[in-house]
Amino acid sequence: MRRHALTAYAVVAVANVVGNLLDDPWLAHLTKPLLVPLLLAVLLLGVTDRGSRLVRAATVALVFCWLGDLALMGGDDWFLVGLGAFLLGQVGYCTAFATTWSRNPIRDRKAVALPYLAWWALLLVALGPDLGGLIAPVAVYGAVLCTMAALALGVHRLTAVGAVSFVLSDSLIAATSLSDRFAFDASGAAVMATYTLGQALIVLGVIAAASTETTARAAADGEPAAR
Repeated sequence: MRRHALTAYAVVAVANVVGNLLDDPWLAHLTKPLLVPLLLAVLLLGVTDRGSRLVRAATVALVFCWLGDLALMGGDDWFLVGLGAFLLGQVGYCTAFATTWSRNPIRDRKAVALPYLAWWALLLVALGPDLGGLIAPVAVYGAVLCTMAALALGVHRLTAVGAVSFVLSDSLIAATSLSDRFAFDASGAAVMATYTLGQALIVLGVIAAASTETTARAAADGEPAAR
């Protein structure tokens, strides 16, 4: 069942990217609301312990990301609502990934976090002059987004790569807002390709990490009996 849900997600994600590539709003808007629910199905069908903190927090994160997707479909008037929903989604991911802090390389080597901090600072420097009154909410969102990516290092390599892809997707949106200054305009297809890939890799990494946790707990529970 999980494989079927993942296949369905891949098909819908490709259709959404194609819809954006062809500038077909009907196809893009039809498929976008289906993306996160399909990923939720992949996650919940892929784990045996749905009550673990990692899985529960990741589930909450996906729900808020879905609400963010829906809000941003409403256009500029819903931008702050969408930003707020995605902010809560990133907080959810941070909460989930913090459960694996003991495995995060940043714990022992703080310098590993520097690229994430530098990327956040670079975005603020680049975006600052154009943000006006939005600089505070965007700065907070960017900080939480980069924190999420840094915390993902302790979960699984798939989650770590997926988190970077998520950051790249949001960065492409930011770069597009500066298209007049830098002559760069990221297509909706590029934004959605990196977003859908990032979310999928995050979920697959969470499933792998949750499976490892379940196996470790089962082994620990079996130790007294083995003695």
